Amino acid sequence: MNILVYVIVFFFFVVLFVAGVINSFDVTVNLMFWQVGPVPMGAVMATAAIFGVAFACAIGVIDGIKIRITNRQLRKQLRHLEEESDALRLRLARHEGPGIGHGTAEGTPSWGEPRA
Repeated sequence: MNILVYVIVFFFFVVLFVAGVINSFDVTVNLMFWQVGPVPMGAVMATAAIFGVAFACAIGVIDGIKIRITNRQLRKQLRHLEEESDALRLRLARHEGPGIGHGTAEGTPSWGEPRA
């Protein structure tokens, strides 16, 4: 799957390069508060592609940070639940005593016996 993404990106940049070479005429770029130009169309296309890749990478980094934070929280929660589970197992083992499955030390039925 990863190789497919690399091939698609490679072909996208090849098409972008060919379109930039074919469309070599000068254009004026109108931004919000100023104009840039005349600039070759290939340079405008390359700049737009570079900014697009940078924006996508920034989004990926932010998403990766969120995933790491969530993983850290889940690991902490898992560690807490494992400690709680170990404590409950230890309590259960202490209450069952040497006669496992035959009732507890206090005379209450064990897990396997029905309650009256």
